[in-house]
Amino acid sequence: MAQLEFLVKGSAKDPYEVIFIKDGDNLTAICTCPAGTYGNVCKHRISIIDGDARSVVSKNAADVETIVAWVVGTDVEAALKKMRDAEDADTGSTDALKEAKAHLAKTLND
Repeated sequence: MAQLEFLVKGSAKDPYEVIFIKDGDNLTAICTCPAGTYGNVCKHRISIIDGDARSVVSKNAADVETIVAWVVGTDVEAALKKMRDAEDADTGSTDALKEAKAHLAKTLND
């Protein structure tokens, strides 16, 4: 098992903590922001997963690339793809997107 922690700038005065835990093919991502605390998808985890270190205020911003590599082959990768496909769909319905975001949030919290 491996773990990486980041401090990220958010809307609060103090930075949020984002923790990634890689255990075999399972990737868990926890964020202390309000969305993450309530088990929802948050932009802090997604930006790190996407390789965007601009919000990282801890001294390990270079470790974001490790997270990008960790995502490959995990259930998080599949759930993220499903969410992005739903975002790109031109169906006019948000039900598929809501479902995909809920699935991704559950996957990140497992």
